[in-house]
Amino acid sequence: MGLSVTARPSIRDQTLKCLNRLPRLSPLMSQLLARLTRRNCEIQELAEIVEKDPVLSAQILQLANAAIFARLHPVDSVRHAIAMIGLSTMRKFALGASITNLFSHTKPAKMFSLLRFNLHSVATATLVELLAEVVPFESTGDAFLAGLLHDVGKLLIAVNFPEQYDNILAFVALTGVPLIDAERDIIGIDHAELSALAISRWELSEAIQSAACYHHEPGKADQVERPRPHRAGLSLGVHYADLFVNHLGMSVLPAPLACQTASTLVIPGFAFSEDQMLLRLEKEIKNLGDLFR
Repeated sequence: MGLSVTARPSIRDQTLKCLNRLPRLSPLMSQLLARLTRRNCEIQELAEIVEKDPVLSAQILQLANAAIFARLHPVDSVRHAIAMIGLSTMRKFALGASITNLFSHTKPAKMFSLLRFNLHSVATATLVELLAEVVPFESTGDAFLAGLLHDVGKLLIAVNFPEQYDNILAFVALTGVPLIDAERDIIGIDHAELSALAISRWELSEAIQSAACYHHEPGKADQVERPRPHRAGLSLGVHYADLFVNHLGMSVLPAPLACQTASTLVIPGFAFSEDQMLLRLEKEIKNLGDLFR
């Protein structure tokens, strides 16, 4: 299924045109991202922002009234819903849903699941944020968004080139080649670079762009991120978090890749308790499967 060198530039150019159809971040969306990436966001502050977004408000009320959160009386206010579900859980749901809501009017590829995408993105973001507490990353304030947006390129491929997306997954399943190699071969660019370009269009920080661009190849990011001595770039954190979340079974893909090996949270050069990190991660994401279902 290889492509000739002469054909590749035109395929890449065609793929890049999908960025012209990229939904823009509204002022409300930008405000939501800025506020919710702070872990100390309060219920009143969150409710005031969410209530301005009718779609997200409806989703949160639906979630609060679902069976897993059912109470004797229906929940009819966003503030009540947030208080009942919990601020930490609600923050993750609101951030994840807000990104995919941008693409709610498009139909993705048959083999792509928005639910799997949300679960993987929020779980990865959660783990990067936890790692940032024990590993001295540069730009720690961007940790959650870096994890949340690292795979948005996969979403762009799935909604703009659904046939090619399915072909990429089929090719990977048949050959076992790395996903990014299959993407480069078939559409002339990989999802990591597309993620970075989308993040740039959204005018988010260079640290978040770099983390997305190099999360499969963090060794190539040093010249861009230029971490100070005894610190690490965010791409390294996203790399390990992405691998580990996939290892736990929360993958964007419908089935684990044959080339996916068992992962570890041990980051060379930085010492912390992996067991304690796993306990914290389990506590943080135990409800995610119920949220994004």
